[in-house]
Amino acid sequence: MSEETQVLALFPLNVVLFPGMKLPLHIFEPRYRLMIGRCLEQEQDFGVLMARSTLGPESVTTAYTVGTSARITHVKRLEDGRMNIMTTGVERFRVLQLVRTEPYIVGRIEPFPLEGEESPDVRQLAHRTGKRFVRYLRMVNEVLGSTIELDVTPRDARSLAYLIATAMDIALDEKQELLRTPELPALLAKEARFLNREEMLLSRMREAQESNEGYFRALTQYLSLN
Repeated sequence: MSEETQVLALFPLNVVLFPGMKLPLHIFEPRYRLMIGRCLEQEQDFGVLMARSTLGPESVTTAYTVGTSARITHVKRLEDGRMNIMTTGVERFRVLQLVRTEPYIVGRIEPFPLEGEESPDVRQLAHRTGKRFVRYLRMVNEVLGSTIELDVTPRDARSLAYLIATAMDIALDEKQELLRTPELPALLAKEARFLNREEMLLSRMREAQESNEGYFRALTQYLSLN
């Protein structure tokens, strides 16, 4: 076994975790209470994988093979053994082999670092995608009534890329596609395309809202005259 590979407890969830992302979890199943308890005792991280499907109550949940390790940063224990925990994504990994020797899933994994941070295209891509991301957030606030504020983006391209991937309101399979992208320039380019698509959708929503507002203003005026 390579020195870089390790055995890691795995938690399939209906979420895609990125490095730096905060993830609160309510732990209630006995097998995952056992898993989290052991992680706390041994001061170990666990791995979060996006689940593909569940085939039945006794079957093992299948999951994608690229995930992110999660570090437990806060724990609140409840009287019946359940726990509320806060975690933070640490680093990406790939599952090499599943080792089902515990009630929960255990896998042999290897690190999956984001390559290409020194690429000559990165600075320009990050600058352009970062500006588009700020514009996207402003449109989300305007159209959907959110209160997300971000005028300054992270300076390093890697942190920026993971922030964008975390914050974009896109389908989970698209987020998984971003997570499994090997290189930073390709990741930023994909995010730029998603942001462009989402801006177009938000623009159409805004036009529809303005059209509806115009209709109701006209209706109100008509009713007041009659």
